[in-house]
Amino acid sequence: VEIPLIGTPLEPADSLARSSAAPFALPQFVAGPENRLVEVAAAALLEESNCTYNPLVLYGPSGSGKTHLSSGLFRAWKSLHPRRPATLITATDFAREYRDAVETKTEDQFHVPYVRVRLLVLENLDELNGGPSVQHVLGVVLDRLFASHAWVVVTSRTSPARLNGLHEALKARLTSGLALHLALPSVETRLAILERVARLRRLAVEDFVLETLAEGLALSVPELVGALVQLEGEARLQGTTITLAATQALLEERRERRCPTLSRIAKATAKQFGTSVADLRSPSRRRAVVTPRNVAMYLARNLMETSLDQIGAYFGNRDHTTVAHGCQKVEERLEFDPAVREAVAELQAKLL
Repeated sequence: VEIPLIGTPLEPADSLARSSAAPFALPQFVAGPENRLVEVAAAALLEESNCTYNPLVLYGPSGSGKTHLSSGLFRAWKSLHPRRPATLITATDFAREYRDAVETKTEDQFHVPYVRVRLLVLENLDELNGGPSVQHVLGVVLDRLFASHAWVVVTSRTSPARLNGLHEALKARLTSGLALHLALPSVETRLAILERVARLRRLAVEDFVLETLAEGLALSVPELVGALVQLEGEARLQGTTITLAATQALLEERRERRCPTLSRIAKATAKQFGTSVADLRSPSRRRAVVTPRNVAMYLARNLMETSLDQIGAYFGNRDHTTVAHGCQKVEERLEFDPAVREAVAELQAKLL
């Protein structure tokens, strides 16, 4: 079951919520309403009581806290179950270690660390490479873990169901449990994060200054904290506290620096959809290219002060009618297609 967390009530997951008697907490993690179910799912897995979903897949954009959560979950597991073997590895390292085993003819030894493991945390699934053989051996490892009732946690920028190049058999294994979208923080959550960081750093900063910063920076968690640390450093150099004027100046500077361009929009969209800028600017009419191209043109029209003709010229010398039609298609899909709606929201957060 795949549960997007943005705007999704908790009622459909009542059984999951009831399975967690104790909260899962990380000292530096703030779970806003948009990510509350992730926190509940992690607690249920740690307790191992009435927890029937496996694997647990956490996916979302860069900076949404996937690595922080998965590594925190791993450490919490090790603390609760010190005698149970557990492994945390990135998909890139998994593929590299398997290729090394093939080259040295030690494939049998490669499987040894995974035979007795009770928890496997596989990070950055979207960066898995190495071809069919690596995907096959990962499938074998997962089958063994599921058969022995071991737990598997996977992180990825994109849902496994939508990962280009992932074999259907592996997709089926990875989507047989619970896939949760980890959203970028809302304004409410950004404010809570800033308040916690300010307390940890013992900063004397007015509430309305933090509110201004939270409302003005729709950024990932590391970028958000970085902005507060920058303001702290500037204030200390001047021997003052963080002021509203300094905060507004930083916001204006960030807005000017992050002003979207056609090139930035194309690069971000291509990365989001797993294609290339060259494809977006090509004559290709493949669906895998048309959808991201339309999204890029839609974003350009809405985020930039530029004409449809200029947008069309950039995206393969298309006329303004074609651009308008593509934008209309995106507007229609925003109404009924959660994948497109999610992609557009994430791209806007990255570009602004």
